[in-house]
Amino acid sequence: MKKCALINDLSGFGKCSLGVGIPIISVLGTEAHPMPTAVLSAQTGYDSYEKIDLTDSMQPFFSHWEKMNVSFDGILTGYFSAEKQIDAVLEFVKNTDALLLVDPVMGDSGERYKGFSDSLCIKIKELALQADIVTPNITELYLLTGETDITKGAQILLDSGIKTVVVTGIKQHGQIGNAVFEKGKCRTFFSDYSEGSFSGTGDIFASVIMGKLLAGSDVFSAVETAGDFISLVIRNSNAVNRNDGIDFEKFLYRLGVDEYET
Repeated sequence: MKKCALINDLSGFGKCSLGVGIPIISVLGTEAHPMPTAVLSAQTGYDSYEKIDLTDSMQPFFSHWEKMNVSFDGILTGYFSAEKQIDAVLEFVKNTDALLLVDPVMGDSGERYKGFSDSLCIKIKELALQADIVTPNITELYLLTGETDITKGAQILLDSGIKTVVVTGIKQHGQIGNAVFEKGKCRTFFSDYSEGSFSGTGDIFASVIMGKLLAGSDVFSAVETAGDFISLVIRNSNAVNRNDGIDFEKFLYRLGVDEYET
C-alpha cells in the first residue's frame, strides 16, 4: 500500500485535522501515518480548549522515521501554530520525492485566524512554495501573493514553481466552487452551497484530493469529487454548532463512487 504522512493537529472535539484526514486517506486505500503538531481537547474555534504542544517532538519523530528507512508517496500538511514546526517539516521534505500537498491554513473571510503573526504566515508561505499542490481559500491566496484577483494570484504561485493551485470557496449564483489552475489550464467545479461555514471542511477537502491522487485520479477529478462529497455531507448533517464539524463518517463509503445522489 502507498503511504501518506499527515502533519496536522489532533482535536478531541471538532471534526477536523487528523480526525478527518486519517479515515479519509485510509478509506481511499492509502496508509495514513500521522505526525501531530499538537493535541487539543477541542479545536481552536471553540470558546476555550486545552492544548499540548508537540513542536519539540516533531524533529525526533521525523528522525526516527528516517532511521526506520520508510518512504512516503504523499505528504499532507495542515495547521501549524509555530514557526519551528514548519522548520522541522521543511527539513523532512527536503530529501523526499513524495507528492507534497500544503493546505496553507492562515485565515478566511478576509481575515487572518487568531494568533497568526506576520512571521508565521511568512514561514507557511515558505513551505507552500515547496509544494506540488496548494489549496488556499481566497483569503489565503491573498496572504500568499498579495493579489486579490484569483487568476492573477494563482498565476503568481504557478510561476513560483508550484504545479497545481486549487483555490477554494468561490461563491457564485448560489453555488460554491473550487478552481484548479495548472500551466495553461483552469477549470472550476461548482457544487450546491449551504449557508454558513463549518469546521473541518478544508481538511476534508485536502484529504480527499490527496487520497484520490494517490489512488490514481487526476487532479481535476479529485477536486470535483472532494467538492461534491463535502456538499453531500453538509446537506445531510445536523450541524447545530459550526465548530462541531460535519457528519462525514456515515458517507465515507461513498468516496469510492463517482457520482452522488441528492
